[in-house]
Parts: sequence; C-alpha cells; structure tokens
Amino acid sequence: MDYYFIIFAIMAVGAAIFTITVRDALPSALGLLTVFIALSALYLHLHAPLIAIFQVSIYAGAILVLVVFVIMLLITPDEQLGSPQKNISYRSMGAILGAYLIALLIIGMKGINQIVSRKGLPDGFGHPSLVGELFFKHYLLHFEMASVLLLVALIAAIYLAKKKL
Repeated sequence: MDYYFIIFAIMAVGAAIFTITVRDALPSALGLLTVFIALSALYLHLHAPLIAIFQVSIYAGAILVLVVFVIMLLITPDEQLGSPQKNISYRSMGAILGAYLIALLIIGMKGINQIVSRKGLPDGFGHPSLVGELFFKHYLLHFEMASVLLLVALIAAIYLAKKKL
C-alpha cells in the first residue's frame, strides 16, 4: 500500500467530517483549509504539481479567504464569535492539522522533481497551456460545474454565518 496516499486521504476525510459537524463557522473554515491542503498533497502524489499549486493558491488562498471575510462581515456588531473553545476536539484537530502540515512540508522538501520523475511522464505533462486546453476544449462543462459548485458553497457559507436572512 502507498502510505502517503493513506495518510493524506485519512486527513482529507477526517477534516471533511470535522468541517460539516462543527457548530461554529470559523473552525469549520479551518477544517475546510485542512481538506484543501490534503487534496493538494494528493495531487502532488498523483504527479500533478500544477493542479496542486492551483489547489493551494486558488482554493486555500483566495476562496477560503473570501469565505472567512464573508463570515466576518455577516457578524453584526452586537454578535460575538463563540467563546474560546475549551473543547478537546478542537485542540486535537489543531494538533492533527499541525502534524499533517509538517508531514506535507517534509514531503515537499523531497522536491517535486523527485516525485514526478518516478514514472515516465509524457512531454509537457502539467504544462499550463495543456491544462488550459483540456479545461476549455474537452472539459468545459466540468469546469463550469466547478464554478457553480463554488457559488453554492459561498451561498452556503453566507447562510451558515448569518442567523437571520
């Protein structure tokens, strides 16, 4: 069995379960960040470094920051965020996230070239122009469905953050 895949797949599933079961919006957003990081590690493992970079920069960077800003903007002045969490599940999730991030850094130090060069890949594999050609010629419907999914996720974040709509 491939241990990297097992570790990061368990991380992604565990963080996804944490994201949907937590009551507060901000810890849920941190769980979503963990899912994004685990997926980027899985993309690296699948020899897709460009998609892994997109995953971290676009989803973990831009989309998650947007969701957190929306959560913060929808909190009215008389509302407060939940009290500081003394729950052991939040602390354990933070410790697990820290351990996985350290594991991801260790794997990243091996270098993408070492990871990608294990198997013979076709010339130009992962080149941005080839990825763009695939997105907009062969997988345009899938690309548009992903954008609709992001819109639905943003609306869901607004709904969860705002008590009264």
